Amino acid sequence: MKTNNIELLRWVYENAYPNLTYLALLTLAFLMQFTFSGHVTKKSDLGAWDHIVMHMRTKLLVGYLLLLVLLNAYVIIVAAMQLGRDGALQYMGMVYENLFSKVKNVSAIISIITVFLMPYFFHFIHRRYVKPRLSAFKRKYRVSQTGDSLSDIRVENQSYKSKTFEVRKYYKDGYVFMGLDEYEQPIYMEDSEFKSKNLKILGATQTGKGVIQQVLLDQAIMKGWGAWFFDQKPDDFIYSVLVESCKHWNRSAPVVLDLTGESTGKYSPFEYGPLRERLQRFNKVFGLIGKGTDADHYKNINRQIMTFLSDYWDGTLGHLDKLLNGKDSSIPDNKRQWVFENTINIRTRLDEWKLLPHLFTNKGEGFNVQKELELGSVVYVKGRQDDDLIRDVCSALLVEWKDCIINKRHSSHVFTCLDEAKFCISATVASALATILSKEANMALAYQERDDIKNVPDQTVDKEALKNQVETNTLVTISYKCGYDTAEWIANNTGTIQKNITRMEGVDTDGFGAESWSGNRMIGSEAETYISINSILSLNKRVGIFMNNEGLAKYIFTSWIPVSQKSPLPVAERNDNGNVADTDFENKKSSKRAKAKVIVNNEHKGGAPADETDTITDNISSPSAFDPSSDPDFIAMLEAQMANDSIEPDHSVYQEEIQQVALEDVEKAKPEKQPVSRPVEESQDDLISSFVKKDKK
Repeated sequence: MKTNNIELLRWVYENAYPNLTYLALLTLAFLMQFTFSGHVTKKSDLGAWDHIVMHMRTKLLVGYLLLLVLLNAYVIIVAAMQLGRDGALQYMGMVYENLFSKVKNVSAIISIITVFLMPYFFHFIHRRYVKPRLSAFKRKYRVSQTGDSLSDIRVENQSYKSKTFEVRKYYKDGYVFMGLDEYEQPIYMEDSEFKSKNLKILGATQTGKGVIQQVLLDQAIMKGWGAWFFDQKPDDFIYSVLVESCKHWNRSAPVVLDLTGESTGKYSPFEYGPLRERLQRFNKVFGLIGKGTDADHYKNINRQIMTFLSDYWDGTLGHLDKLLNGKDSSIPDNKRQWVFENTINIRTRLDEWKLLPHLFTNKGEGFNVQKELELGSVVYVKGRQDDDLIRDVCSALLVEWKDCIINKRHSSHVFTCLDEAKFCISATVASALATILSKEANMALAYQERDDIKNVPDQTVDKEALKNQVETNTLVTISYKCGYDTAEWIANNTGTIQKNITRMEGVDTDGFGAESWSGNRMIGSEAETYISINSILSLNKRVGIFMNNEGLAKYIFTSWIPVSQKSPLPVAERNDNGNVADTDFENKKSSKRAKAKVIVNNEHKGGAPADETDTITDNISSPSAFDPSSDPDFIAMLEAQMANDSIEPDHSVYQEEIQQVALEDVEKAKPEKQPVSRPVEESQDDLISSFVKKDKK
C-alpha cells in the first residue's frame, strides 16, 4: 500500500504538466461551452428532454469544479500519510512550482489557449455546417403527409430519356401503333379512329417529327393504304424509308414527283380535273384573286380572258403559252389582239415558270393525281421551302389532291403527311380538313411552332382563321420539344390537377448564421397543368406529348424504322445543256402545225357535263413541251419588254398577217394546192409581227 501511494505521488508530479493540465482545461472548456451556449427560449416551448438538458448544464459545471478541489485534497491526504504534514505541504509546493515553471514560456501559453479553445471550434463546426445538413437530411427523409410538389425544370430535365426499340414488333391488326408510353406500354389507335382524325405534329428541327411520320407511313403501307409524303425541306431519310417499307411489305416502289426538276416526274398543274377546279387553281397560283385594291380591275380582265381561253386550252402550260401569244389559230382573229394586250402579267409569270421545263409537259404525260389515288400508290413529292415558284406549284398540287379526294373515286384509304405545312398549306386545304375525313382520307400536318401555321407565304389569307381551322380539325396532337409559347399551349390543353403542396415552412437561424428546418410547415392546395411547361421544355429527342381528344395526355416515345441502305432519288435523264431531256421536244421541231382543237366543255357552255373532266378532241395532236432556248421569237419578245419599248404596234400589219395565217391553214387543208405566201412588210419596232415570222418560215 505504501509503495502504491509513493507511485501515485510520483505519477502526479511527473504528469501535472502537460497531461493533467490539458485534460483539466479541455474538460472545463467543454462544460463551459455546454453550459453557456444556446439561446433564450420560452419554458412553454420546451419539452421534457429540453428541461433535463438545461438542468444538467449548470449542475455539471459546478460538479466538475468540486471534483477538481476534491482531487487536490485527495493528493494532499495521500502525501500527508506518506510524508507527514510538512512533507505533504512541501510536495504540493513542488508540484505547483514545477507546473508554473513550465507554463511561463510562450509556446506553453499558446498550447494551453489552443486546448482551451478547441471545444469552441468544434461547437462552431457543428452549429455552422453539421447541424444544417442533419436538418436537411431529416427533412428529406421524413414521413410526410403529402408528397406533391410543383414542377422543377432541374428535376424534369432528367426525367425521361430517349428510347430505342424495334417498332414493327408492336404492330397489330386493326390498330395503328403510335409509340410507347413512360411505362413501356404501347399506345394504339384503332384503324377506324385513326382514319377519322387528322393529326398535327409539332416540334423543333431534329426532335422527332420525322421519326413519327416514318412510323405512320410504314403502317399505312403495311395496311395497303395510299401513302403520300409532301417533302418541303427535303428530308434526307424519308424517301429511303418509303423504299424500304415498300420492299418489306411487298408494295410497288414509290412514285416520285420531283417538283424541283432535279429528279424524275413531270407535272402539269392545270391539266386534270373539272374546268372550274382547274381555273380556280390557275387563278390562285397566278395571283388573279382580287385583294380589294385598284389592281383587281386588271385581275378581273385576266380572269375573263382565262375563262374565254378555257374553250380552247388543253390544260398544258405549253399550249397556254401559244394561246396567250397568238400562236394558235383556233382563237378567233378578233380576239387575239385582245388576249395578247391584256395578259402581260400572266405571260410574264408564265415566262418564269419556263425555268422549270418539267412543268411544260405534253398532253397526258404529266403526273395524274386522280390515277395515283385510285391505284392506292405510295407517292413521294419533293419540293423546296426556300423557292417561291416551287412552293406555288406544290400548293397547286395540294389543292388538286384535295379536289380529287373530295370527288372520291378512290377505293382504299389515303394517308398523307405534309411536312413543314406552313410553306404550302392554303385556306382551301385547311377548310377541307374536316371534309376529307368522310372521303377515306386523313392528313398529318407537321410544323415547328403553333404560330408557324400563320406564317404562310400567301398574304391574302386570314392567318388567325387559318390557324383556328387547322387546330380545330386536327384532333390528335403530338408535340416534341418546342418553344415556350407552344409548350404553354400544349400544357394548358392537357388539363389541370390539384396538388397539396407546402406553402410555408419555418427555419431557425442561430448565432453562427446557420439555418435549420424548424419542422413547422403550412400545407395548401394549388392547381397545376397535368403535364407542366417545364416537362415539355425539357423533352429529349424522340420523346413527346401525345394528346388525343379521348383520354388523358401521355408521354410518347418513338423510334426509327430500320433502313438497310440509303436510297437516292431516281436520276432524271438530261440533255447536253444540262436540262431534263425531253425526246418529244426533239420531234416537235420537224412536226407540222396542229390543226385547230375542238374542245367540248358542257360545263362552260351551260349544259350538264357528261363527265367531271373536260373532253378534248384533236384532229392532229401536237406536242406542247416547251424549251425557251428554241424559240427566238420568245427571246426577242423578252428583250423588247425589258427595253420598255413605247412604240405602238402596227395593228393593220397585225390584222393582215393574221388573215394570211388563216389563208395558209385553209390552203394546207387541200392536198392538191400549195399554201399561198404573201410578203408582209416588216418593222423592227413591231413586237406582234415577230410572232408571225416563225409561222411563215
